[in-house]
Formats: sequence, structure tokens, C-alpha cells
Amino acid sequence: MIAIINPNASVSMTEQLARECNALSGLHHELTFHRCAEAPASIEGYSDGVSAAYWVAHKVRQLESGATPPSAYVIACFDDTGLDGARELTRAPVLGVGEMAMHTASLLCQNFCVMTTLERSVPILTRNMHHYGMASRCAGIFASKVPVLALEQDPDSYQHVLNAARQALESNRGEALVLGCAGMGQWVRRMEADLSVPVLDGVRIAVTFADAMVGLGLKTSKVLSYQFPEVKAAEPTSTRG
Repeated sequence: MIAIINPNASVSMTEQLARECNALSGLHHELTFHRCAEAPASIEGYSDGVSAAYWVAHKVRQLESGATPPSAYVIACFDDTGLDGARELTRAPVLGVGEMAMHTASLLCQNFCVMTTLERSVPILTRNMHHYGMASRCAGIFASKVPVLALEQDPDSYQHVLNAARQALESNRGEALVLGCAGMGQWVRRMEADLSVPVLDGVRIAVTFADAMVGLGLKTSKVLSYQFPEVKAAEPTSTRG
């Protein structure tokens, strides 16, 4: 079983993820879909990310304590919200859609562009890009200025994102486009046809890789970086006489 976790609280976005991933062919493992109901409705900026990361960890702990824990996890937010913390909590592979999309793009071209939602997401994704060692392969991270929730609700959002993506690719010699929000995954084929370059949706990529990693029997290393969290002794309760 592969658990796809939406770090935000959006029901409609979780349903969209389920439609897209269940349409993938060739998978060998069952997919389950989960949202973090107590998290923000969308993740835009540092404070949303911190709040959502807490609930991602909570969800992984819940799933790990079940009768049949997942064989792999996919964190379905391009910020890779709570990714490193989730990896500490399980031996199963935990894949972030941002990390997987960037690495896969580097196998298809020399220079890829990332198209995200709001400007405030650019510093977060830039930090991730450097952490993943992708700075020399990324032509830039660009904002469409379309909020996450508008991707579903605003009928003009596709055209806004398409125009911004075309300008970014042309101005920066981009050879492929990485969709920098899980909510953009609904457009991957349409945008690929309109732009005539490879367009990558990290959710589909991460789910497919997770399926392969389970088949290969790969696990998260528990040496050093992703060891299980230290067990802390409870603080004694103070009493007043």
C-alpha cells in the first residue's frame, strides 16, 4: 500500500489527487489518499508550511500504528512539506513531489523551469532546489501569481499559468517545465501540448517511483540523518504543597 498524503485540508484537492493517481497504469500496489484536515486549506508561505508539517508527522504516526502500515509514502505538496520529519518516522520510502519532479526533469533536459503559484513560494522552493543539488540544472523558479485555491476555482487560471510558463521558458532557455504545485497536475497533458516541451507533474512521478521502490524492497536508511526520533523522558509534574 502506498499512502499519498495531501498536507493541506482541501477535500477537493485530495479528490483531484485520487482521480489523477488512480488513472496511472502499471502500478503494482494499492493507493490510499489522506488529507490533513486540521492543516491550512492551502500551503502558501512559511507559517502554513510549519503548521501543515506538524499534521503530516501526525498522519504518518497514525498510519504507522495501524494494522498494516504503508509500504511507501508520497507527500503531495511541491514544497515537500514535512518531508524530512516524515522520513524519521518510518522505514518505508517517503517521497516528496518537489524533489522527485526536479530530479526527473534533470534526466530529460539540461535546463528546466519551475512554475509555482505565488511569489512568496519562490524563496522556499529555491532553498529546496539548492538542498537537492539542482541549482546548476534549474533555469529558474517563477510565480504565476495565481493562488493555490484559484487553480480549481478560477476558470481563467489555466491561461494565466500558461502565459507565465511560456514567458519563463522563452526568456530563460528552459527545455522542460516542472509544475510547482500539486494542484496544477490536472493540466499536465494540456500544457505539454500547448508548450511543446516536457511538462512534469511531481505527484504522478513520485507515486510511480514509490511503486518501483517498494518492488525493489528499498527502505529509508536509519543510520544518522533519518534515525527514529529520540525517546524523551516525560517531565515530572510539579506539585505545590
